[in-house]
Formats: sequence, C-alpha cells, structure tokens
Amino acid sequence: MRKVLFCFIGMLILLVPVLCRSVEVRDFAGRKVRIEGAQRVVAVGPGVLRLLLYLGITQRIVGIEEAEKRWDPIGKDYSMTEAFKGLKGLPVIGPGGPGKPPVAEQIISVKPDLVVMSSVLMEVYDPDRLQDEVGCPVLVVSLGPAGYVDVQGLRQTFGMLGKALGVEERAGEVIRWMESLVEDLGRRTSNLGVKPRVYVGAVSFKGAQPFTSTQYPYPPLLWLNTPSVTDRYARSTGFLSLDFEVFYKEQPQVVFIDEGNLLLVKQDFDKDPERYCMIEAFKEGRIYGLLPFNYYWTNISTALSDAYYIGKVLYPDRFGDVDPVKKADEIFEAFLGEPLYGKFLGKYPGFVGLKGYFGCR
Repeated sequence: MRKVLFCFIGMLILLVPVLCRSVEVRDFAGRKVRIEGAQRVVAVGPGVLRLLLYLGITQRIVGIEEAEKRWDPIGKDYSMTEAFKGLKGLPVIGPGGPGKPPVAEQIISVKPDLVVMSSVLMEVYDPDRLQDEVGCPVLVVSLGPAGYVDVQGLRQTFGMLGKALGVEERAGEVIRWMESLVEDLGRRTSNLGVKPRVYVGAVSFKGAQPFTSTQYPYPPLLWLNTPSVTDRYARSTGFLSLDFEVFYKEQPQVVFIDEGNLLLVKQDFDKDPERYCMIEAFKEGRIYGLLPFNYYWTNISTALSDAYYIGKVLYPDRFGDVDPVKKADEIFEAFLGEPLYGKFLGKYPGFVGLKGYFGCR
C-alpha cells in the first residue's frame, strides 16, 4: 500500500508542473495565445498530427480527423507507427483532408484544452472564430509549403510547440536531429566536381501524378547540392508538369521515380515504351525508386531518408559508410521511435533499382 501511495504521489509531482503551466506564445498567424496546461490536445489540418507524434505526446491527443482513420496508413510516416494505432479508436473531430474546414461541434465534444491548427486552414477558417467557438486556445502552426522541408521554419514551429506543450527538451532533440542530417548531407556533397544529370519524376501533388510531374526545388536534391535537369524550366518554386521533349533535350543520366506513382508510370510506359527509351537513363537502366513523402503534407523523416539513398546512388564514394535502409530506420526511430522502412515494403519496392520495370531493347 505504501509503495502504491508513493508511486501515486510521484506521478502527481510529475504532473503538477505541466497542469499548472501557463505560457504565452505568438503563433504563425501573429496571434498571442495563452495556454494553460494543455493536457487534452487535438490537431486539425494537413500535417499537424505528424508534428505531435514527432514530439511524443500521443497520450494527450483526445480526437483525430476522420480522414486519418479512413486513409491508407502506408506512406504517412506517423500513421505507420504503433503509437498511431492507439489513436484510431478516438472520437472524430472533423473530416480532415485538404481544404476541409474544422467542425467546432465535433471538437467541443472531446473537451480539448488546446487546438493545434495548420496555417493552411486559415484560407477556409479564421482561427479566432474557431477559438471563440470551441472555448479553448487555438494555436496556428506552419509546416511550410506542401512537399518541402523548410528547416528554418520548422525550427520555429517545433520551438513554439515545445513551449506550448511543455516538451522543450524533446522539441530541441527533433530540431537538432533534423538540422544535423541536413548539415551532414551538405557536408558530404560539398565541393563536387562534375555532377550527374538527374531527374526525379512522378512526384505526388494533391493526388497521383505522371512521370512528367516534378517540383522545384526537390528537397533531397537541394540538400545534396545537386540540381535537377528540369530546374531551369521552373518559373517559381512549386510543382511543375513538363513535356517529354524536355527529357529528350536534357537527357537525364539518372532517374528517380516517386513510388507512390510507380504503377501509373509503368502503365504509361507499357503503352508506348519508345517514348521513355529515348531517354538516356531508361536506355541504360539507371532508374531508381524513392519512398513517397508527399502525403497529407510533408513526411520529414521520409524525405531525409530518400536523400541518403539518392546520395548513395549518385555519389557512392561520399556515402560509402551509409547503408540507406539502416539509415532510414535510424531516422524513423529518431523522429517516431520505431523503424518503419520494412512497413513501406508492403506497398512499395523501396530503395531498389527499377530497371526490371522498364526494359528498353
């Protein structure tokens, strides 16, 4: 009995600082938000739940969006974890999905003391209005543009969330790990001589995309100090769709394909192989797969894992000490506490050459 009482008192001692914690933060909408305790939390909008799982506060989440229950979990890093499985039985707090506004009544039903809202939703719903409707603080956070990893912006986001949720130490760990990986990739590829002509195709954006779809800049290539052959065709940052004539002109030597759209590319190849076989990378069989990282906003851990695989393919001498699969699991464990690479393989080929998919005579 004494031991049980001692443990109970110990738990109270640990909880009191969090329950009594009162902080004020300025969110990404420029609003000053006063937060008290924040023991019951919900995330609304693309990518926000991912941030909360990166910060390890699964036990405090009291409801999730319907889309999170309905969508295929493979490909969204956080939804592939055991921690996420425990959330699927929670009440629904709204539809979720791009452009879908929050539903105040459903949020109220789970009695949160903090709503973390994606800045993307500000296009369809005012955070002050939502805060008045739900009767608790609404904190607006930003993950940067879709498909990108804005390291500086994410430093601010994790710092803000760490303070708001009382997990500054964990937030600092995530920031340091993310920044150290980006620095390592840059260091390994500094002072490169001649760089291979590279293209990354079939990059997802608001759904499936063909081989001719890509983006500028592409984060893993940016971290590797390596341009895409299509960069000069971009009028601004963002996603772009190209004509096959571009590839005949630029003749990429190495092609990477987002495996989220691999079936679509394979079907198009089978209809007219000659179109593809006029491209050097296909002719020589230098085609490789990448794990998709654009799924309900950017999967930061997957993008970083892809970067190490691309580095290994393009610059084997500079990545001689890297096993891309082991590195991916190391990254997933750092962000989410679990090795996840093997779970991708139930749906995607993984870090492999795709020559067998696209045979050119």
